[in-house]
Amino acid sequence: MLTKAVFIDFKETEIEKKYLDRIRRLFESIVFVPRDNSTLLNVVKDSQVILARISTKIDKDLIDAVPTLRYIGTLSAAFDAVDAKYARSKQIDVCNLGGYSTEAVSEFFFAVLFEHTRELEKAKQQARKEDYSLDKFMDFELSGKTLGVIGAGKIGSRIAEIGLGIGLKVLYFSREAKGDIEKKGAKKTELENVLSESAFVSLNLALNKETEGIINKERIGLLKKGCVFINLAPPSLIDQEAMMEKANCGDITFIFDHSDDIDVALAKRFLGTKNCIVYPPVAFRTTEANTARWETFVSNIECFVAGKPQNVVNG
Repeated sequence: MLTKAVFIDFKETEIEKKYLDRIRRLFESIVFVPRDNSTLLNVVKDSQVILARISTKIDKDLIDAVPTLRYIGTLSAAFDAVDAKYARSKQIDVCNLGGYSTEAVSEFFFAVLFEHTRELEKAKQQARKEDYSLDKFMDFELSGKTLGVIGAGKIGSRIAEIGLGIGLKVLYFSREAKGDIEKKGAKKTELENVLSESAFVSLNLALNKETEGIINKERIGLLKKGCVFINLAPPSLIDQEAMMEKANCGDITFIFDHSDDIDVALAKRFLGTKNCIVYPPVAFRTTEANTARWETFVSNIECFVAGKPQNVVNG
């Protein structure tokens, strides 16, 4: 049994008893503290485990303040708020939630795409006015068109699979070839080709120093007229101003759901921009994904304590 785990930016009441009980059994004590609390460094200084939320900053200074630290666990797939590389230099495992929301996010991508391309909201609003005419609608089918997948990890690969299953041609960009989706018909190509040849684009990259701003103004300029660009990944992957300008010109449609990760004023500008559609951060919000989220989070801790860490992102 380890001596101490610290939950940063969590509230004890938000964790189901069954999960909290499993964690309690692993440690002599667990403590809850906000990241901005003045007592933080004193609270964490003798802990072996830090548990953090998606946006909780675990930087070099905090890591150095905890000489006993051996594990950092995030309640998210994203881990860009953690200095994972520096943690590895101190022999500290950083573990995320892997693909806990793969199905939820992938299904949401296509829900959003169908909603937009078939004008479902417009149709519902018309029917609510007891107008059942059809002359205002003439949309298009997805089958036969090209879907571009940027980042073919678990979510990107699943989006590619579903796309292929409904008749889309799939181009993908990834550091490594993905044999599973290539066997089904997906083709690996350069990022610029994905952007310039796709009718629909899904951005699925993790945010890090290499990927921040990867969809820059020049690359945004490559998008085909009429392209629907859907981002369910961190906003910092994209030059927001350039994307807003491109959408406002009527050349593309930009859809995203990480509205809580951008400045409130910027989010408001997107809401007022033509051809921009903003969702709350709900892509991962399904009953199944929520269960997998907590199960994976607790399982990660249990496996680490047992000496068999899983979902290590800085190994």
